[in-house]
Amino acid sequence: MVAEITTKTDLTQYTSDPAKLTVIDFTASWCPPCQAIKPIFESLANENTNVNFLKVDLSEGTNELATFYSVTAMPTFIFLVGDQEVHRIRGANPAGLKSSIAQFAKPASSGAFPGQGRTLSGKGGSSSSAPTYNVSNSLITTWSNMNPQAKVIIVLGAVYVFFWLI
Repeated sequence: MVAEITTKTDLTQYTSDPAKLTVIDFTASWCPPCQAIKPIFESLANENTNVNFLKVDLSEGTNELATFYSVTAMPTFIFLVGDQEVHRIRGANPAGLKSSIAQFAKPASSGAFPGQGRTLSGKGGSSSSAPTYNVSNSLITTWSNMNPQAKVIIVLGAVYVFFWLI
């Protein structure tokens, strides 16, 4: 969801988390590039719920946020981590917008350890789904994968031992 703000006080409620990304879109209703990138910005807001997406409408002229961030072109996208500016995009650049969000956004953490768990077998998931070791299957697999010359030598050795014991 894209929230509309007009003052620095409005902005502070979104920038209180020092690690969270906030993207501000300085836009205007009379600006064709602003209107062209608007649906892309909104879809990125729906896809990236761990990022604050804000809009400042400058249709009626400048405001304190535009002055504070020295916005001179529209659309301008300001990227903040906490309350610190880390990046800025001037103009309607969908690829730059997507890549910058991917670069600066921190994924939402669901626990103490990020990433996928692993079992001793190297596969993800629980240990109950791990395959059991079956000796007969491993011998059959080994025999079928063996070199034919090695098979002949093993069979001849077994026949020699058999006749020697009789």
